[in-house]
Amino acid sequence: MISSSSTWLSRPEHYFRLALGGAIVGLLCKGLAYWTAGTAGFLADATESLLNTLTALLGWYASWWAQQPRDRDHPYGHGKADALISSFQGLLILATAGGLLYLILAEHYRALHPEGVAQALVAQGSALSLNSVLAFLLWKGSQRFQSQALLAESIHLAGDAGTSVIALINLLLLYSGAPLWLDKVIGIALAAAIGYGAFRVLRRTLANLVDTQDPALLEKIVQILERHRRPEWIDIHNVRLQRYGPALHVDGHVTLPWYWDLARAHEAMKALEEVIRKEFGEPIEFFWHMDPCEPICCPYCEVRDCVHRSAVFRERLPLRSERLFVNAKRAWQERE
Repeated sequence: MISSSSTWLSRPEHYFRLALGGAIVGLLCKGLAYWTAGTAGFLADATESLLNTLTALLGWYASWWAQQPRDRDHPYGHGKADALISSFQGLLILATAGGLLYLILAEHYRALHPEGVAQALVAQGSALSLNSVLAFLLWKGSQRFQSQALLAESIHLAGDAGTSVIALINLLLLYSGAPLWLDKVIGIALAAAIGYGAFRVLRRTLANLVDTQDPALLEKIVQILERHRRPEWIDIHNVRLQRYGPALHVDGHVTLPWYWDLARAHEAMKALEEVIRKEFGEPIEFFWHMDPCEPICCPYCEVRDCVHRSAVFRERLPLRSERLFVNAKRAWQERE
């Protein structure tokens, strides 16, 4: 069994080497299937394997680029290169889907050759098995390294395996006497599926490039903070999340007792960071701004024995993801 913890799969680019080798083998198998049996379905499937080869090369480069150390010109590192190259992969797949659609509509493909069906079945089945295994391995790698490029390649390989199944069914139907127009319809459907896969990749990677907030990620932070809530974290607001390759950046404001000295406040901030970092289990960088508490916070402040309290404690306000984003103390927001 292949393990993602193996030394030869210890870095994202190792997965892309594996994907590249698999794409080349898959392309040869599918090219053989199309050459021996023909059909628009096999043409579409072979085209997708050609795309796998190109996107694996691009992903390999993106992985190397994204891991370059931060410098004066890139203080957050080069992690965005991962999403940038993934977007280019999506555009490439989309353009190829359009070209494939043209070829099928113009009938620039080989019709069914019944004498080559048996050989095509073996070749296509081999490519299907290979792509299924590779899709799973790359998906595991994308989760491990938080890599958009690996995820895009995994989705593409999974889609490739799906088109292989359809192409095989199409071949068997044609061989059993189904009308020839069915082959054209199947080819068009596969080209459309390739284009839809490209759209999904583009939507995900472009969201990362423009720093679209991830509601699920923000909610996870809220749940962590609620489980480990400390009285001195009087209020947390103006939280922003940014993803740079495998690294997550968290910005926000934390309200602490105004009369604490800097050293004590700093220790409270370190404790908050450690709570999040420990549960996330991935690289995280924090940029917190410390706010002093104000009288408006007193009814919701849980700090005991505060000699500066101007109002009695009334209730504990739970953290909420929709409030974490607002650039204002939640006590004010809740009651206005």
